[in-house]
This record gives sequence, C-alpha cells and structure tokens, in this order.
Amino acid sequence: MNRSKQVSPPSSGEAVKKYQVHHSLVSYYLLAMFSIFPLFLTNQYASSRHDKYYLYLFLSGAMVISTLISYALNRHKQKRLGCAESFIRPVSAVDIAVLCFFICAVISAAASPYFAETINAEIARNNGLILLLAYTLVYLCLSRMYFYKGYVIAAYLIFSCIVALLTIINFFYIDPIGIFNGYPEEIAVDFGSTIGNKNTIAAFMSLFTPVTVMISVVSDKKWMRILGRLSLVFAYAAALCANSGSVILGLAVAIPIMAAFSARELLYLKRFFLAMTILFASGWVLRFFSLMMDDRQKGFEFIQNFLIYSPLTLIPLVMCALLTLLLYALQLRGTPYPARLLPVILFSLTAVGVLGLIGAIIYFTKADTASELGSFDRLLRFDDRWGTHRGFMWIHSMEEYVKFDFFRKLFGAGPDMTIKVLAPYFAELQSRFGDGYTDCAHNEYINYLLTQGALGLLSYLTILGAVCLRAYRRAKSNPMGLVLISAILCYAVQATVNLYTPIVTPILFLFVAMTESMNRIAAPNNQIA
Repeated sequence: MNRSKQVSPPSSGEAVKKYQVHHSLVSYYLLAMFSIFPLFLTNQYASSRHDKYYLYLFLSGAMVISTLISYALNRHKQKRLGCAESFIRPVSAVDIAVLCFFICAVISAAASPYFAETINAEIARNNGLILLLAYTLVYLCLSRMYFYKGYVIAAYLIFSCIVALLTIINFFYIDPIGIFNGYPEEIAVDFGSTIGNKNTIAAFMSLFTPVTVMISVVSDKKWMRILGRLSLVFAYAAALCANSGSVILGLAVAIPIMAAFSARELLYLKRFFLAMTILFASGWVLRFFSLMMDDRQKGFEFIQNFLIYSPLTLIPLVMCALLTLLLYALQLRGTPYPARLLPVILFSLTAVGVLGLIGAIIYFTKADTASELGSFDRLLRFDDRWGTHRGFMWIHSMEEYVKFDFFRKLFGAGPDMTIKVLAPYFAELQSRFGDGYTDCAHNEYINYLLTQGALGLLSYLTILGAVCLRAYRRAKSNPMGLVLISAILCYAVQATVNLYTPIVTPILFLFVAMTESMNRIAAPNNQIA
C-alpha cells in the first residue's frame, strides 16, 4: 500500500531556508504556553483565573512585540534582496472570521451600557476586549509564523500529563502541593490540579485527550506515538476524574469523528483501535487505583461511575483489542482497503447518533413527559433543572435575547456581560438552586450570542468550522492537522454545556492558529510567512 511518509507540515528545502528568528520566537512562546502556563499558580484555586489571565497577556504581549520586530527586520533585509514575503497574504476564511469576531466585540463594547466593564471584564471571567485583542494578535502571528516542531507538541503532552496526574490524585485527596489547604471539603470537591474547578478541568481534558489519541495515530515518529499512548492513560483517567459530563459529551462525539479521520488509511485505523484499547484499559487502571485507595475519593457522577466500575466496559475494551489484531492481520496480508467508503460510513453513523440524541431529548421533553428515565432523566428531559440547572440559565438567556433590540441582537450586550443580562434572575436562582448569581450561561454559544450578538457568534462558529474544514481537506499532505482539529471539535462539543475562561480558551485559540499555519504551509505554492 502506497502512503506518504510525511505526517507533519511540509518541510521542503525552500521552507527550511525560510525558517527565521521570528519562527523560533513563536516556538519558544508555544513552549512556554504549554509548560509554564497550565502549571502556573500563586495562591491555590482562588487565584487560578487571574494567574493564567495575566500570565497569558504577558507571554503573548512579549511574543507579539518580539516577533513583529524580528519579522520587520527580516523583511527589510529581504526587500533589499528583492525577495520580501508578505505577512498579510494570502487571506483565508479563518483570517476574515477572526477579524470579524474581534470587530464585533469592539462594536459590542462601544455600544454597551457597561463599556468600562467590558474592557477587562473583571466582574465576570476576564473575557473582555483585552483578552479578545490578545487572541486576535496571537492568531495573526502564529498563523503566519508557526512552523511545526516536534518538541513543542512533546512539551504539551508532558506538561499536560502533569496536570492530569494532579487532577487524578487530587480527586483521591492526595494533595502534594497543598491546593486544598484552608478550603472546606464542600468547596474542595469541585476543583483540583492547577487548572481550577471541574468545568475548567473538563475543558482542558477535552483538548488534551484527542491530541493524545491522534498523535498516537498519525505521527511517523515512534517515540512520539509512544509518548502519545502513555499520555492517553493520564488524559482519559483525568477526564473521568474531572467528574464533569461536558468532557464525556465531547469525547462521545469526537471519538467517532477521530475514527473517521483514521479510516483514511489502514495503518491509521489499526493505530486508532490500539489507542481505544489503551483508553478503555486506562479506565480499569483508574478502577484498580480507586480500590487501592479504599475508594476514598470525591465521588463519581453517574456516567463516570459507569465507565469506571461497570463490567460492561470490558466489551468495548475487548472489541477494540480484537479489531486491532484483525487490522494488523489485514495489513500483513495486503487486503484491499475501502479508504474512501469507510470514512463516509463513520461520519454518517456519527451524524445519526447525534441526531438520535437530539431527537430523544425532544421526544422525552415534548411528547413523553411521564416515562421514568432514572439517572438519564437529567440528560433526556430538558427543563430548567436540566444539566445542574443549566436549563434554567439557557431558557432565561434566550428570553432575554428575544427582548434585545435589533442592534443588540446583532452585536450583544458587551463582551463577557452575561452577568448583567441574567441579573434579574439571581433571586430565583438563589431560592430554587442555591446559587447566588451566575456570570455565564454555561453554554459558550449562548454566551457569545448574548454578549457579542448573532454576528459575533456566527464569526466564532466560522472560525471553528473553517479551520477544521481546511485542515481536513489538506490532511493527505498534512495529517498532523487532524491532531489539532480533533481537539478543536471535541472542545466545540463540550462547549455546548460549558464555559469559556482565560484558563483553557487561550489554548483553543493556539490550536486554531497552529492549525491555520499548517493549512497555509500545506497549500500549493504557499509561503511560510
């Protein structure tokens, strides 16, 4: 079977010659973001958001300034030699969407009655204009100057494993860095590691876990595949210990999509099922660890408890192991492989599954409100109690959006100003659910709709959709793009029940920018800068 050995972004002789100081500065920035950023913490859980926010602004500001100076000096030299490269061209759909996203935020803030608060959004989660400007500038630099380096991805895996390990042992009340000191157990139960509460940990793991899977599938370097598989053990165990349904929802959709990506080649599909074998086996490793700890842990939610303790999880474990062996045998025999048909089938099955879940929710919410659903009632029957009262926030968020005038429907109430929009419902939220207030809708898309309007939300969706589509189209020459878009897709799914923060969302935008840079390099006759 003929297949290209090139799995990372093309590094032709021409591209290597063009590797300049500004490309190195971008790599060092990513190295810092993947190592220092996730572990940086000055004062336990209470300071995690501010620590990450200000560190991100500092690192990003230093990178943007230094790389632009380096680029300008290099371009001046190139002009004298008559071979200057353009920082701006070519312009892609992702570039336009990122700029539109920021422009919508500026218009939203300028027209907002809470203009001062939108700058830094200190009253909410710091997702104000300053952070959005940083996302935009970082994207513009990385999408033009990032050049694939294996040590950057390796650093992401290694340091994310440290976060994952802390998440796991913190769940079992092992606290080597004293993160729980001074906190009552009812508060400590909802957070761990250096990332924050269970929702932010879940968002972090929704990016990390797919990367470990797809690195072990597409990398042509054996050491990188081994590192990916080892990281997968920690990533999936930590995803379970995050104890949030959002990451499970993300993986439930992302895993079939990753299977479809892997089905492009027999070798990839074999590696994928090996990764799935490791994934399900790591759930059993966590189970044995829990038994060793005499089950002294924070308490798993229903789905996590099933995935760890149910003997039924042996079924997918054994099936994935057998499929790995079968595909290995087929590869040895040189059996013809339906490379075009199988991805279509898997994508179709994924779509059917998602539509089936949506249909079931609609059915049990509208048509059949009497049937006893047990533990699945919180998932399949939507009302204001749904998803730890996320339904309450979603329903009232949409009620408030409908009340907006036409301009605010287009541009929203101002970046990160959901807290102002939902303020009239705080008393009811307190009396019914015991929460004094909320500063987000616990759904990124509803949140963007409220804060940056329909145009801001459309721009954000275009960013995610366009970068993934472009990477998938270029996957033959750049399979490494499948690694990052798998993470982006998993994050996008879990975001339907989660929130954006300066703790995890910066990594999402890094992945978007890195993917777009690889898209540009993989395009025919394209320039690295």
